[in-house]
Amino acid sequence: MDTLFLSEHRCKCGKLLLKGIFFDSTLEIKCKKCGEITRIGNIKLADDATHYLLIINDKGTLVNASDSACRILGYTHEELIGKNFTLINPTIPKEIGKKFFGPESVLNENNYLKLDTFHQTKDGKNIPVTVLLKMYKPNIKDRYVLLSASLSKVESASEKVISPKETLDFLNHGCDFWFELDTNGVGEYVSSSVKKIFGFPPEAIIGKNYFDYLPAETRAETKKTFIYYSSLEQPFRIVHNSVLDIKGKVMHSELFFTPKFDDMGKFTGYRVLGWVIKSS
Repeated sequence: MDTLFLSEHRCKCGKLLLKGIFFDSTLEIKCKKCGEITRIGNIKLADDATHYLLIINDKGTLVNASDSACRILGYTHEELIGKNFTLINPTIPKEIGKKFFGPESVLNENNYLKLDTFHQTKDGKNIPVTVLLKMYKPNIKDRYVLLSASLSKVESASEKVISPKETLDFLNHGCDFWFELDTNGVGEYVSSSVKKIFGFPPEAIIGKNYFDYLPAETRAETKKTFIYYSSLEQPFRIVHNSVLDIKGKVMHSELFFTPKFDDMGKFTGYRVLGWVIKSS
């Protein structure tokens, strides 16, 4: 990843704190020179056998790619750099491409847009991927799009865009349950595993407010957290969440809230992945 553009993060006193491309978390660093604590947004995502990173300019041209992008897509750096993004996504509609690149892009530096699509390898194979896109401005003059892709868990894929529901089905093996909430915390989709764990059939939860299922003593604080991060359109994690099952028993879980955006980049709520940690 050392070949990629690097952003410098400096303290107010001018001392260099950190250098890197960032995405999807935060970090606090204490300056060794003046002692000031600086909060830096967005820790770099993994670059490995199932994840890769591409950097694209405002013309849609690939200007850099991580090593794993070359391995997964089957190209050398020389074959990717300078080519249009359609090289790896040949069926992307022009009107969608305009939403990502150029002066009218829906992307910004503070939030990412999540899409389920497919990329095409050098040998013509279509691989389903979930991508995160956000604007990246290393300086006042230049602007780029960061594209972080993760492979979806399927055996094969057609050329159709994969729906959010199908993508989440791929993730079922990685968490105990998952659900989707709108911007007000109302359930829009619930995995079938919720019934086995909590006793509620999915249809009993859809259309209901998530906070109604929380114990009274934690409801207000959890709702406050949800409202705060919703206003920022940012992901967040609840390390220890309490919820009442169908018999009124308190169940404990860990939750990760991932923002959802529509095709125009508008925030539409959260996709929540959960893991049961204990019950009482």
